[in-house]
Amino acid sequence: MSGRFKSYINRYEVEMKEKGKATFKSYIADGPQEDGVKEEVEKKANNFFVEGVLDPYMLPGEKLIAKADGILKFVPFSDRKQGVSGHLFVTNFKITFVTADRSSYGQNEGSKRQRNKVLGDHDIPLTKVDSIYQIVSGGKKRKLQAGASVSNSTKYLELHCKDFQIHTFGFKFCPKDQNKLAINAIVHHSYPTRSDLLFAYDYGHSGKFAEQKLETRLFYNKQDWELEIKRLNAVARWRVADMNTEYCNAPSMPEYFVVPVYLLNTDLVKSAVIYNDYRLPTWCYTHKNSSCLVRMSHVAPESISKEGHEKIISAIKQACDLTDEPKRVDLSRLCPSLRDLQLSYEKLKECCMTDSVKEFLSTDLAWYSNLDNTQWLQAVCKCLQITFSIVVSIHKDQQTIIIAEETGCDFSCIVASLVQMCLDPHCRTQVGFQSLIQKEWVAMGHPFQKRHGLTQENETERAPIFLLFLDCCWQLLQQYPSSFAFTETYLTTIWDCVHLGLCDTFLFNNCHQRRKFMMEGRRMAHIHLPSVWDWQFQLGEIDLTLFNNPLYVMRTKLDLNEIVSSAKKTLTETGATLRDEMYKMKLTDLYLEEERFFPDVSGVLYPQFTPLVVKLWKQCFIRWNIPAQIIGGGNPSRYLQQCVLVEEVISLHHRLKFLQQDSQRSQRPKSELIFGVEEKQKTPALLKSCVLTSSFPFSHGPPNKAYNTLLWNPIADYVQNSTIDYDYTNADD
Repeated sequence: MSGRFKSYINRYEVEMKEKGKATFKSYIADGPQEDGVKEEVEKKANNFFVEGVLDPYMLPGEKLIAKADGILKFVPFSDRKQGVSGHLFVTNFKITFVTADRSSYGQNEGSKRQRNKVLGDHDIPLTKVDSIYQIVSGGKKRKLQAGASVSNSTKYLELHCKDFQIHTFGFKFCPKDQNKLAINAIVHHSYPTRSDLLFAYDYGHSGKFAEQKLETRLFYNKQDWELEIKRLNAVARWRVADMNTEYCNAPSMPEYFVVPVYLLNTDLVKSAVIYNDYRLPTWCYTHKNSSCLVRMSHVAPESISKEGHEKIISAIKQACDLTDEPKRVDLSRLCPSLRDLQLSYEKLKECCMTDSVKEFLSTDLAWYSNLDNTQWLQAVCKCLQITFSIVVSIHKDQQTIIIAEETGCDFSCIVASLVQMCLDPHCRTQVGFQSLIQKEWVAMGHPFQKRHGLTQENETERAPIFLLFLDCCWQLLQQYPSSFAFTETYLTTIWDCVHLGLCDTFLFNNCHQRRKFMMEGRRMAHIHLPSVWDWQFQLGEIDLTLFNNPLYVMRTKLDLNEIVSSAKKTLTETGATLRDEMYKMKLTDLYLEEERFFPDVSGVLYPQFTPLVVKLWKQCFIRWNIPAQIIGGGNPSRYLQQCVLVEEVISLHHRLKFLQQDSQRSQRPKSELIFGVEEKQKTPALLKSCVLTSSFPFSHGPPNKAYNTLLWNPIADYVQNSTIDYDYTNADD
């Protein structure tokens, strides 16, 4: 072998061992073209992969099922020309890729994205896998269905995930026996047929978790419901019914729910049989003007007697002091069917999911027409339009509304939640929003497991109802940006948590199934799982600050109207000496004393639903499309500048109070925003390492060194070089 060839091979090995990365095509194609060179390089690469085995991080109850050595994980939009070398492991929880480059995963200061404590950057929960595609030699692409078995070797494997991300792996250097074993393990364990085959079952039996005390109400017990009707001053007319203890009369309903005080348990038991799935009319909300919101399923067509239904409607009228019949809104007639919504979702995925520049450019040419053909935004518009109509009926017309649906557990959840968000400011806080989801979705039996395909019991029942709801919430957030305590990053993170498969919040079809899963199952033992709302279980302090809306913080922590009024008064009084009389006159005329610059945060929201207003939720749907990212711009740029402004307002207000009171200097109030967390550091570590794109904080940043231009500076530099000084961590100002 020539010295030149040996030098080339040695350089390859050094690169592999030190960095754990290689642009495989460039090593093979750009190296010396002697006979046998390419074959020898491939052999050396294969030996490195086999010898340099690394172990994945495993959670309690997690077991290794299969592994594959010599795997290449390709960089998105690199046309499979760039990749990371490593090993692929399949466990009963996730598909995990482990590389020798330890800095590319785990807890480290160089994070380039939102950091999850239980998942690394290269971990894919099996519950997140949506579709699996096998590409064999010759380029033939085949979708692997549930129950499929692979007998031939795979060249490339594409995993299409429910968060709209595509992961591509190359098996060129993988031994043939591991190739088939790993692919079959992925297919088999990504499509479980029963809930007790989910990893959450083994995870819960690890015995690590106990029930946590959360500020969020979970509505699994009677006390939470009683506190809710007390909060809304509805105790005199509504009560918590306990006729469904141990789920004996209505399996898909919670054990406790709210009904008029004029109905006895015996009345409810007799009437339950006439409704689809035994889902009785139940209370959702009582407004300040005593108008109420009630939800129900349709009366079953085969029901002979409607006497029970009439008695319940009469009790609702009595509880709301009505003389006329309450207004009934039939969502089954107004909203798309589950099948139509799922088809719309599939088309949306075709628009948003791509992993090559060529496909992206081809899609981009007809982007707006393709997006319109999905009918997804039309579904969003319809939900907002129905919400607007009900909000007007309750708030302005003082009408009680009954929302009805075939099963009462899909679009009813969307509309009931959106109406309460518009009418009740508490539901716009983080704790209030989480309690709302627990009450109207989890407790009232939205079938998360069926709708999101966590098990393969019935594929025809899949439909992204909850995603549609989160999209509607995002639209409200865009329309009323200072009325919500949380951000779009918070909403996107909730969507990602739906497919995590570890927490009990979004894992089941109803509370009855949850109870059976926790107490019965294969081992007949009581288990516990963490709640999604225990955010410290998944995320660190810095990541959690990205959930807080700076505009809401400013409106609620400071009396801005008082500050502005005081400033106007001072300017007006000193106008004679500091400015001419004309300026003083204009200042007085321009700002009337009774005018309020900042409307009350507790006001009623009226959703806008025209196509001109409703937009695509880009952070959720196209955050992984690197060519579509706006470098240094988009919503994250605006968000970070808002954080800077709020820090400045709080700092200046604190200094002003100190000067006015002439008292001992006190510590500046904390904003709970990203620039006010690490007091000992001038800049949070996340901002030192992360580049600013429109996909922040989910973006991995620049895909390779070729993109490391001046545009890819850390966020800290971006903010530091702006016109605003962002360093307000000094308590002494």
